[in-house]
Amino acid sequence: MEHAEKTVRSFKDEVMAEPGGQHLQRCYSCGTCVSMCLINQTCPDYNPRRILRMVMLDMRQETFENPTIWHCSSCDLCYPHCPQGIRISELMQAIKNIAVREGYESPLPTSQVDEEKCSGCDVCEKACPYGALSLVVKTIDGKERKVSQTNKALCMACGICAAACPLSAITVEDHSNEKIAARIQAGHWLKKTRGGEPKVLVFNCSWNLRAEDDRAAMAELPPNVRVVTVPCSGRVDPTFVLSALQAGVAAVLVAGCEPGQCHYKQGTRIAQGRMHTLRNMFEQVGLDTGRVRFVQIGTEERGRLPAMIMDLVAELKSARVPVA
Repeated sequence: MEHAEKTVRSFKDEVMAEPGGQHLQRCYSCGTCVSMCLINQTCPDYNPRRILRMVMLDMRQETFENPTIWHCSSCDLCYPHCPQGIRISELMQAIKNIAVREGYESPLPTSQVDEEKCSGCDVCEKACPYGALSLVVKTIDGKERKVSQTNKALCMACGICAAACPLSAITVEDHSNEKIAARIQAGHWLKKTRGGEPKVLVFNCSWNLRAEDDRAAMAELPPNVRVVTVPCSGRVDPTFVLSALQAGVAAVLVAGCEPGQCHYKQGTRIAQGRMHTLRNMFEQVGLDTGRVRFVQIGTEERGRLPAMIMDLVAELKSARVPVA
């Protein structure tokens, strides 16, 4: 009696067997997802259509060795425009799941937890939009205790967890508390007087300005305005705002994305909530709530943020807000 040969699944079938991968065959490579993708605008090598085509052609090793398979942040801006109703983010996650099982790791920067500082409070776990943080039991200094741990395959380095951590136990490469503080203070900006001009500190999400003209206008703002770019408005720790105001900054403006357009799913909602809480605190103690602003910039809006910043400067001057 002949033994039946073992069935070997193709790479395509393996991806389709993963949660979220079942719609792979519905993709007919129209490229609509690429045209809507924010990542493709800053990293042209990221092309979800090409990646899915590689999967369908059974190019397993080539797919896993392509570093851009880790780039999708699941913002789902492409989803409403896909004529086949495919969630590209779920397909990309299915591919990443298989890659992780086969020993591949994301080359992207991720959050790092200082286990000595971590108290295991799980605030970061609840804040993370990707479920990339979880509590694990480790032996530290001879004692077992719970600490947070980052899943590198899921982390997108948005920094939301770092801003949420009450003990500053989480850092994100290039966007640590220390590096953000250094960008604010560069050139002794906080200490220098600006000829009576009110200082305005702007925390700007790296994804909300897509037009070259807007970026050029931001670069030409007057010296009394300091723009600090963060990966997501959700990275802005309220202590950054309070420290700046205490140092003499007239107002702080946090600029995020429109709801539903956030590159990191919930970052803009989280940032808005934090700034709202700050304003409520100011109101309760009799401080000017107008010194903390939050604005959401849509993908189609052009010129709004630079104009809004200059309007804020003019408003502060007319109100004669004390300047440092």
